[in-house]
Amino acid sequence: MVLSYVLVALGGALGAITRFITNNIISIEIPDKPYLSTLVVNVIGSILLGFFYFVSTQLDLKPNLKDFFVIGYLGSLTTFSALSFEFANMIHQKDFIKAFNYLSLNIALGFISVYLFIRLAREV
Repeated sequence: MVLSYVLVALGGALGAITRFITNNIISIEIPDKPYLSTLVVNVIGSILLGFFYFVSTQLDLKPNLKDFFVIGYLGSLTTFSALSFEFANMIHQKDFIKAFNYLSLNIALGFISVYLFIRLAREV
């Protein structure tokens, strides 16, 4: 169990560093597009999670590798990859209502949470 925590922490540190470097590179190369780095890491993270899922169905991967890569690295790089993966699974299972509700709630509650926090923070 301790190994899992260490692997998640290590993967998380690497994911955070990757996100930081990506943000710095994009903000230098494309300074007038401040949100592009978020889009880039979200798309890259989603692609990497899809790749990991594909590889894991083909090979017998150890759970520790999932802890490191999916929970740690991709979880730190972006949480959007997990949302995309879960949404895609619901669509694949033809559970369209659940998929629509899941996506809608994630997006709506995410935006509402940010908006309310900023609004409350400005009032303090």
